[in-house]
Amino acid sequence: MQAGERSVDAPCRMSDGAVAVLSMDGRVLRINQAAAEVLGHPARALTGLPLDRHIHPEDLEEARQRLRIRAAAPAGSSGRAVFRFRHADGGWRWLEVTARNELTDPQIGGLVLTVRDVSAAIALSERLRASEARYRTLAEAAPIGILQADAAGQVVFANTRLAAITGVGPERMLGDGWLGAVHPDDRARVAAEWRSEPGRNSQPTDFRFHDPQGAGPDRRVLCQRIPMEDGGTIATITDVSEYLHTANALRLSEARNEAILDTVAEAILTVDEAGILLGFNRAAEAMFGIPAGDLLWRPLDRLIPLAHLREEGGVRLEFAPGQTTALVARDRTAEAERADGTRFPVELSVSANEVEGRRIYTAILRDVTERRRAEAELLAAKEAAEAADRAKSTFIATMNHELRTPLNAVIGFSQLLEVLTDGQGQLRDCVAAIGQAGGQLLAIIDDILDMARVEAGGLSLVEEPVDLSALAAQLVADMEFQAGRRGVTVEVAGDGDLPPMRGDTRRLRQALGNLLSNAIKFSHPQGIVTLTMGKAADGWVELAVCDRGIGMRTDDIVTALTPFAQIEQSITRQYEGVGLGLPLALRLVEAHGGTLALDSAPGQGCTATVRLPPSRIMTIEELLAKMR
Repeated sequence: MQAGERSVDAPCRMSDGAVAVLSMDGRVLRINQAAAEVLGHPARALTGLPLDRHIHPEDLEEARQRLRIRAAAPAGSSGRAVFRFRHADGGWRWLEVTARNELTDPQIGGLVLTVRDVSAAIALSERLRASEARYRTLAEAAPIGILQADAAGQVVFANTRLAAITGVGPERMLGDGWLGAVHPDDRARVAAEWRSEPGRNSQPTDFRFHDPQGAGPDRRVLCQRIPMEDGGTIATITDVSEYLHTANALRLSEARNEAILDTVAEAILTVDEAGILLGFNRAAEAMFGIPAGDLLWRPLDRLIPLAHLREEGGVRLEFAPGQTTALVARDRTAEAERADGTRFPVELSVSANEVEGRRIYTAILRDVTERRRAEAELLAAKEAAEAADRAKSTFIATMNHELRTPLNAVIGFSQLLEVLTDGQGQLRDCVAAIGQAGGQLLAIIDDILDMARVEAGGLSLVEEPVDLSALAAQLVADMEFQAGRRGVTVEVAGDGDLPPMRGDTRRLRQALGNLLSNAIKFSHPQGIVTLTMGKAADGWVELAVCDRGIGMRTDDIVTALTPFAQIEQSITRQYEGVGLGLPLALRLVEAHGGTLALDSAPGQGCTATVRLPPSRIMTIEELLAKMR
């Protein structure tokens, strides 16, 4: 072997590692088998060729720069770098290269490279960095606070969410700084638990974070510690303030709803689709005589048929879009059964709602036993009243016949006696008085019978042309005897040329006659009663009977218009009559579509105004048709 070859080979033989010797221009002068195996090429395929042909393009310039630096460095100096080299299999390997300047050594005369494959270590380091990056990314994205502590319990990492919970920046929570954010009342307990061995108590602990500035509310949290293999700890901190607030609000709402349900008078039942009883308030307990504890969460197989608490006919009710509650039935009648077996009628309203696909039925029940009893009693009373009314009508009809028969004889014979006593003045006046009294009694009987007909709905009008002016004149003449007895004067005023009206002459005469008779009866002696007739501005025909007698209070007008009611009810009352004049006049005027109004004051007299509608005024065509 020549001297040059021995000098080059010396370092390669002296080292057990992967060694190669490069010239100043980067050619491989000598490479041992270990170095060749690192690169995956035979030693002879590398010797004499530039080594940089195997370096990754991205690392090539740096490798050349470092080679030049090392060649210019003092003899014996060394440097280390990591580059990527192409392996014989085509892949890239990370190689740690240590270069030592031995250019001045006569036995070596080059740069001695010690090569070590660090691909696995770098890959592991990359995975570790990636894992740490993922951990931090996940920790920062987590919706809960995260603390990481070393074996001594000192915090080495706190995520952003924890900073938001505590209101303290992540850097201030390192070490023991995070304990400063714990509420003073909880701090000693939390510090003691934090110093205890992790995992000894796996139960989460709860405490509060307190804003030192007092700007925000206390945050209630749950802390769970998880031991790590290196003796450190990871703690998760969950903010449960909102949950507690919601839970408290829910408990308050449930308590309020329960109080309402227990306060209402109606029984309220809630069942699901399977017929399981979910709700039974105190009113229901009282109604059915059974405590809720004996029924809840059990099938409702008694008290009330389940079909009454659901849709009619079993057809499932479909909700409108966006609707979760709908009325199933209102005031549905049913029969329920108490715990003792007695049955009773109820009315119920049912609504349905859906919660997460589960249909719930709520029924409000009312015990209508008393109402049904009251309705039955009312119906019985109504039937009894109707029977009494029929009996009264029958009695009135019978009495009418029984009274008319002898009364007609009295009136007839008085008329005959008037003829026979002609010329005998005093006797003739007595006979005339008998006739007048009989006529008045017959008029009272007619009024009673007519009122009975009106109330029974049996009054019918015989309509014909009516001359109101002639009717008024005849009435005044007929009232002359009654007015003369009381010393009252009756006058007719107003329009004497009223248009002909369509109506029942007898009933209008009866109504106006009752008004005139009342006015005469309640006038003072020597008083004046005025009958005024005319056409109003609105087209209605008005007839007003005005007296200046005793009058009455406004509150008594309703009584005066009530059948058989009289303002003066004493036995010794001054004014005679059965209290039918005004009520009957009102009914007869209303039968013609008109109105009757009273205007009166005590001591000021009374004005009774009859108004007949324009539809009652006859046209020329109607008059001509009646004359044909």
